[in-house]
Amino acid sequence: MRKVGVLGGTFDPIHEGHLYLVRQALSLAGLDEAVILPMARPAHRETDASAEDRLNMCRLALEGETRISLSEAGMQPSVRYTADTLPYLSKEFPDACFSLILGADKLPSLPYWRDADKLFARCEILCFPRSGVSTREAMEKVQAAGGRVRMLPTECPPWSSTLIRAAAARYEDAPGLPLSVQCYMAERGLYQPDHLPKLKGMMNPRRFKHTLGVRKEAVRLAALHGLPVQKAALAGLLHDCAKGMPVPVMAQIAEQYHLIKDKQMLSSGAMMHGPVGAHVARHRFGVRDEDVLQAIRHHTIGRPGMSELELCIFVADATEENREDYCGLEEIRRLSNESLAAAALKSLQLTHEFLKKTNRPFFPSAQRTAEELSARLTNDMDQ
Repeated sequence: MRKVGVLGGTFDPIHEGHLYLVRQALSLAGLDEAVILPMARPAHRETDASAEDRLNMCRLALEGETRISLSEAGMQPSVRYTADTLPYLSKEFPDACFSLILGADKLPSLPYWRDADKLFARCEILCFPRSGVSTREAMEKVQAAGGRVRMLPTECPPWSSTLIRAAAARYEDAPGLPLSVQCYMAERGLYQPDHLPKLKGMMNPRRFKHTLGVRKEAVRLAALHGLPVQKAALAGLLHDCAKGMPVPVMAQIAEQYHLIKDKQMLSSGAMMHGPVGAHVARHRFGVRDEDVLQAIRHHTIGRPGMSELELCIFVADATEENREDYCGLEEIRRLSNESLAAAALKSLQLTHEFLKKTNRPFFPSAQRTAEELSARLTNDMDQ
């Protein structure tokens, strides 16, 4: 019979600690394979992310795994206990004997689980020690109730779904997450305030679609270039939060709060909505992170000395998937995979060429940005 390890839980979200325990169980307990078993409606707690999102994150985390699979046996909408999943798992893994993978913190309550006798009859218990948790007495109680317990000599790693959710709420990239899961969380704003209803009411449907596209592309570029994806997602989402305002209203805010020094820019909504958007992001959406605010502030014409995050939002705005095709778009997209600075410079150069053809001015600040990026790229090549 195949020996199959089962790690069940909410996976809200799944993280490297879960995967570490399963891999250790495969190695130390001689298992043939293992299965991750997310529960749609766990009996004893509410989840922050939906069942669909948690299942999708598990699926992403398991990409490339050859001995760990994903089961949907726990995904029914009704409350389901671990023992309830056994008949379904048996259909997925016929002729398998199951080993339930647990951390030692779960051991004391195990004899009191729903239908614990069914679990004990069908499953060996593979238990990992946890720092500060005494297991001897708990093991004796489980064994007295008919359970077969094997302790595996590897402690649970320090990563925690609770700490990961708390980091996401602060728009921080938490350690211990597969990058694909980090990106999924960022692109959907999981474990964070839901800004979408307010934002949707501030812009037309076309602009809202563009906004979601910029967030998606900002996350992709951030992951590709080693930037904080949660910050990139937030800046991408709010980069146009002032774009729907009438120009006089933007000008009034800009003048009242001294947001723009160049008086010529006060007549252009295209130029004003970046600085005004940063103000709106701070005061209406509660953003306090200066990196994010800078990325919103300078996403239209840039500034000399732009950070990589600022460049990420600048380029994502120009290249997101909903952008209507324009001359040079594919070249900027190609460059964006290699160098954000090169892609941003190309975008500025194309804008300059277009404005010259239409007899419109290229703002001096945009020209200074282009010159600085060109010098930066030349310096990088020389090193």
